[in-house]
Amino acid sequence: MSDGGGRARLTRIVGSTLHPSQWLEAWRSTRPSAQPKKPGELAYGIDDVPPPLLTLFSGFQHVGLVRIQLIFPALVIQLAELPTEASVNMLSLSLIALGVAAILQSLPRGRVGSRFLCPPCHDAIFLEPSIAALKFGGLPLVFGMTMFAGVIQSLLSPILNRIRPLLPPEIGGLVIFLVGTSIAAIGCRYMIGIGAKEPVGHDYWLVAGVTLMTTVVLNVWGRGQAKLLCTMVGISVGYGLAVLTGVLPQDARGVLSELRLFAIPNFAHGGWAFSPDMILPFTVAALAVTLKGIGDITALQRINDAGWVRAEMGSISRGTLANGLANMFAGLVGTSGLTPSTANIGLQAATGVSSRVIGFAVGGILLALAFLPSVTGSLILMPRPVMGAALLFSACFVLISGLQTITSRMLDARRTIVIGLGISSGVAAELIPSFATDIPHALQPIVSSSIVLGTTTALLLNGLFRIGQRQRVKLALDPAAPDAVAEVNEFFDTAGRGWGARPDVMVRVAFGINQAIEAIREHCEPQGPITIEAHFDEFNLDVRISYRGEALEFPDERPSGQEIMETDAGYRRLAGYMLRMNADRIRTSVKDGMTVLEFHFVH
Repeated sequence: MSDGGGRARLTRIVGSTLHPSQWLEAWRSTRPSAQPKKPGELAYGIDDVPPPLLTLFSGFQHVGLVRIQLIFPALVIQLAELPTEASVNMLSLSLIALGVAAILQSLPRGRVGSRFLCPPCHDAIFLEPSIAALKFGGLPLVFGMTMFAGVIQSLLSPILNRIRPLLPPEIGGLVIFLVGTSIAAIGCRYMIGIGAKEPVGHDYWLVAGVTLMTTVVLNVWGRGQAKLLCTMVGISVGYGLAVLTGVLPQDARGVLSELRLFAIPNFAHGGWAFSPDMILPFTVAALAVTLKGIGDITALQRINDAGWVRAEMGSISRGTLANGLANMFAGLVGTSGLTPSTANIGLQAATGVSSRVIGFAVGGILLALAFLPSVTGSLILMPRPVMGAALLFSACFVLISGLQTITSRMLDARRTIVIGLGISSGVAAELIPSFATDIPHALQPIVSSSIVLGTTTALLLNGLFRIGQRQRVKLALDPAAPDAVAEVNEFFDTAGRGWGARPDVMVRVAFGINQAIEAIREHCEPQGPITIEAHFDEFNLDVRISYRGEALEFPDERPSGQEIMETDAGYRRLAGYMLRMNADRIRTSVKDGMTVLEFHFVH
């Protein structure tokens, strides 16, 4: 046999012009490694310890974003018409809850915590249910139902693996995207001046523009500490300009002068209450927060691992439990619900600093601020244009993170409708807030919130569209068909879209099965059709090939070059060896002349 003929035949078997060692290396690179590999764009990864001064400044930068989100409990406080001292005390209690939650998420070991830098925040998800509870039963009902939502989250955390098909990653990405649109909408309103108590003018817009421009310029063209602390510098510049231009009201100093520099927060409040009427909105909110948390922690996994290919459910489950416990604690001390801060995750992607050590700094700073009423009071006095610019900057990275999570899965018509209608309903709630006034009172907390409505729509449609969806598919293939490769590719592409599978896994599966079919046609003389059956359960993809003919051999070691070039058995063994390397597990059996090859792929 000539070398040229041997090379041509080898190319037909492996379906590629790559050398066998290159082929194996290419497929090995698609598999997740045992240890996360820090991406090159990260200056400090999850296990790195930044210098103390950088840790402190990064902590303040994250706290700066977290404190912006205090506008949500502040809105509840305003509606409750609490006096200044009681309002600042409730914000102090919020800071305590936020600090404890930040530390829980950063714990390096144990059953609680995502083990990432995952600062918490108050979020729009809990806003509408909290306002409804406030109107129905006052602050005690807000606190009691917040604890209830925390219990729901804690109960969900250990069973996330089992209910994962009902909470697919693309819906988690949808929630992140809707959070991004909510943050962007608030940021735009604040930057433009919509809803401001006083008329806005050129000075107002100047402060907003300079704050955003400073942050963006430092992030895009900055180097070293300037890039890492771009948000903190931008907020500081905007704050200073607001003082110089008079955008920060003069009476703000009077408000601060009424507050003491140091005081122990008062934990005495009106108690806790529970209402069956509030079960539905707070359960939906808990589900939305859980989905958002799944997406947020998945985004953190992707940020911190250059070889990331799939969500690690252990980290997600621990992070969900940590957030559930944090919400129970928040309701206990007397504040509204918490979620992982997507804006802070966007900040990590922007700055390249993702060390979990900073999570402890964030927690410590938040706890310290809780004992400084004058500083806490200043949190609600941050100029609106400065807040808007910071929120809009972070929203850019939040929106892209949500889109990346959505598009990480293959989407068929059903899943496209789920995501499309989920986004549409969420955007509609944001654009047409008056829509909620014409529906039953019990549903208003759901319909009036873009995040809750979009999540509810997607979850209901996902459950509905699962009816009649096949997790097991079958294809009968004529081994003599000239377009067998295209038929197999189309078969797995259609199945993958229906399952919402990861595209890289489906490409790998289609490639491997095509090589198996080619090897069977070349060496096993199949009689009759070759049957391909595939079964998917979100975690595993099993493919079964049945045919009448000789069985393929799947050696553990690659045959020698001389054996490959000089014998037909060498080619057959090489094909079997490469098929074994492509699949995560492979098994063969023969009974009554029927050969069955079983391939297992981890999804």
